[in-house]
Amino acid sequence: MHGELIRVVPRNERSRARHRPLPPFMTPLLFIPVFVAFWAAITALLAFAGGWATLAEQFPAAHSSGGERFRSVSGSIRGKGIPVNYRSCLTVTVDEAGFLLSIFFPFRLFSPPLFVPWSAVAAVETKRILFGRTTRFRLRDIGTVLSIQGRAGDAMRLAHDHAKGLRAPVAK
Repeated sequence: MHGELIRVVPRNERSRARHRPLPPFMTPLLFIPVFVAFWAAITALLAFAGGWATLAEQFPAAHSSGGERFRSVSGSIRGKGIPVNYRSCLTVTVDEAGFLLSIFFPFRLFSPPLFVPWSAVAAVETKRILFGRTTRFRLRDIGTVLSIQGRAGDAMRLAHDHAKGLRAPVAK
């Protein structure tokens, strides 16, 4: 220890060593466009891989349904790609002609609203899951399965059965 020189580091050099510069994509001017591009890429991936884009081509929402509306609904779509879950971000409107399905605004970029007529539904089944029920709608010709949870699924089942002239079976 004797004879060693102790170097005193000026305060501005110490603070510079602790604060490393941000990577170029994290600068405030670039963060927002990078975030928006990433968000758009993820929503596009989910829309196309899950099957929403295919459904939008076949079932565009041409009119606004005046039926019973359910907000913050959970559900899923299982098409030919990967199943995609939508947790509390769907809005379902049910009427005698069919159902309107839309996604909460920030997630809607490549997923426009759908109107599926009851004539396009091939099969409906209701299953009890942990603390509630989920109702599955298999669409005719394309094999896509829409699963809607809770009261919205129950209302859809009743409207479907009424439109088809069926009596709604009790969920098991």
